[in-house]
Amino acid sequence: MSNDATLSRALAIALALASAASMLYIGLYQSRVVGRLWCPLLGGGCQTVADAPFARPHGIPDGYIGAALYGLILMLLLVPRQKHWAWIALVALGVFATYANIKGVYDMAKLGAFCTYCVFATATAPLLLWLIWRLH
Repeated sequence: MSNDATLSRALAIALALASAASMLYIGLYQSRVVGRLWCPLLGGGCQTVADAPFARPHGIPDGYIGAALYGLILMLLLVPRQKHWAWIALVALGVFATYANIKGVYDMAKLGAFCTYCVFATATAPLLLWLIWRLH
């Protein structure tokens, strides 16, 4: 594996891990395992967004959905490079994560509040997708 591919994989793993951890934190708040969210930069916006009706599709806290999505991406990033099916799945999941995060920012804008962790995941999703693309 070239140095570029190694660096791309390492950066993708770091982004997927950071996004999974931040979404898990949101999910833990949504299920009240964590009593209050620390929301750097945006004050109480994180709690407002996490408690919004759109943050529980089909009754499931979207923090857990996001954590599972990024966790799956993380696991697939650990599959050996020669596995073409893993790369295809990674690209599909990366596209879905990018779309879901952009939709989430749209919902937050309508609500009038923003979540630091969600904005982070949205800002890094296209970079993660690009890094995944470079792995093929």
